[in-house]
Amino acid sequence: MKRILQSIGFLSSAFALTLWISPASAEDGPANVPKPIPKTRSETKKLLGELKDRSPRLPVPETVPGGSNPASSNVINGRARRFYLPESWLQAERWGNEAQSKVSYELKTQCFWVVSRGNNCHYCLGHQEHKLKSAGLSDDQIGALDRNWDSLDPRTRKGVELARKMTVLPFALSDRDVASLKSEYSDAEIVELVYSIARFNSMNRWTDSMGLPQDSQMRGEHIEFDSPTQGRWDQGESLVVAGPDIVRPEPWNWEECQRQIQFAATRTPRVTLTAKEEAAEILKIEPVAVTDWHRAIATLPAAGPEMVRAWTEMISDPELDPKIKAAICWTTARCNRSAGSLSMANKLASQLGVSEQELQDWNSRAPGSIPVGMAKAIAFADKVTCQPTKITDQDIAELRKHFSERQTAHVIYTAATANALDRLTETLGLSVPK
Repeated sequence: MKRILQSIGFLSSAFALTLWISPASAEDGPANVPKPIPKTRSETKKLLGELKDRSPRLPVPETVPGGSNPASSNVINGRARRFYLPESWLQAERWGNEAQSKVSYELKTQCFWVVSRGNNCHYCLGHQEHKLKSAGLSDDQIGALDRNWDSLDPRTRKGVELARKMTVLPFALSDRDVASLKSEYSDAEIVELVYSIARFNSMNRWTDSMGLPQDSQMRGEHIEFDSPTQGRWDQGESLVVAGPDIVRPEPWNWEECQRQIQFAATRTPRVTLTAKEEAAEILKIEPVAVTDWHRAIATLPAAGPEMVRAWTEMISDPELDPKIKAAICWTTARCNRSAGSLSMANKLASQLGVSEQELQDWNSRAPGSIPVGMAKAIAFADKVTCQPTKITDQDIAELRKHFSERQTAHVIYTAATANALDRLTETLGLSVPK
């Protein structure tokens, strides 16, 4: 089974607890009302500070033993991931510590800020605010990320433009978008940047769906957002937030899905990838199992092998029915119009014995055509993909009616990670054999 999952690529107890942070109740506020999207810099900082008072949608303990990343032990996201997710899955998060990184930490953090603003993830946006200030950026420089890209140097501007498009327009990425990066980035840098932005989109969907409150400290430093704001950052329109001019196309229908699976098998990647034999050596897999996805992540030699192992174990973990995970991956790929990811989800479904009729039922979602739990997971995957700014307490409550708390966390994490895969494969134009 593991060999099969590796060939696909992505588809590749007791805790000593003290005080628990309890999940939100109906008394905490309207259960079906999403967070507001701030319009100004001052409003943004006000809402980021207020997030400290939010209650999580799943309970998160104040302490969780173990964990391979001590730096995350004092933030609620680190505790939530270690409590609800197998440790082996978390090795895939090592992209942030890539020893041979070709793209600067500051640039990646600026891109993460833009992604979080576009997805209205207040938790991640607050963290990136703090990181950028710690890196020496002024409030004006951070404000420019939202209002004035003309002030950015060419390399940074191209990076944040890509971050914005991958976030709110993933279905519209083109050869031209990637070609335009090559005046400032090498092919290897493009792969690293695209992978990072894809993962940022995943992290937003995880932390915001979990409803995590803002941390009061990070790495021993207090997190505050009440700094003075110049008036110019409270005027005009955001360059990041999706306006009414952006309308998502409908997810692919069944016939278009079949055409796109054929297309994914024949297209040419938009960048030069690691050679097949070299990728096999870096990732410690057999050359016959290497796909374009493997060749892309082999550009990150320190993190690549762990990602293959983590994502393979994630899809095969029995806590949540693998068929539900396949349905989630199929759904996000249809919604994001990602041909490569769709083909990979189709392969996984085939290996799990899913019939063509079942696949069509995942598309149609006709009442009674699929089990209720799977239908709820598919509906959540659809919404967190197409409308990540509108996830509410009620959305998670609906999942909890049919899944345990841990299974609910796995539904969220699978949908979040699938969104990263969609953006990676489609931005780079990776081919996926049928």
